[in-house]
Amino acid sequence: MYEQHKELIWFVIGVFTYRALTAVLVYGHLANFVEKINHQCLTVLGIAAADLSLAREMKYKHLHKSSVSESDLAELQELDERVFANWKASVIGNFLMHFPKNYRFVIKYEDWDGAMKELDRVYKKDIKRRRA
Repeated sequence: MYEQHKELIWFVIGVFTYRALTAVLVYGHLANFVEKINHQCLTVLGIAAADLSLAREMKYKHLHKSSVSESDLAELQELDERVFANWKASVIGNFLMHFPKNYRFVIKYEDWDGAMKELDRVYKKDIKRRRA
């Protein structure tokens, strides 16, 4: 019986092999794509945080030049720092919560500081790649 259906058996084995290899390659490409999207999102978050910090510094500079007392300015800076810390925690929390479950292995951080360390690592890797 094996001799009669030898070609059919090899065809079916070929089909299954093709499907398995294609699935592995597609999954690998999607994981690479998701990793790049993660890096781009971290870049946007880093830029947004830097812009917010710059805006806060400009605000404090102008308030210092105006008639705002030092104690009021210090109180405002403390409040802004707490709001900024809450914003950072909220952003990373929401990002992690909405990240696709099948690709969570791409994430190498749990908080803002870890995310910014990952962003630094990506920048350094990109600089090395450009120099080579």
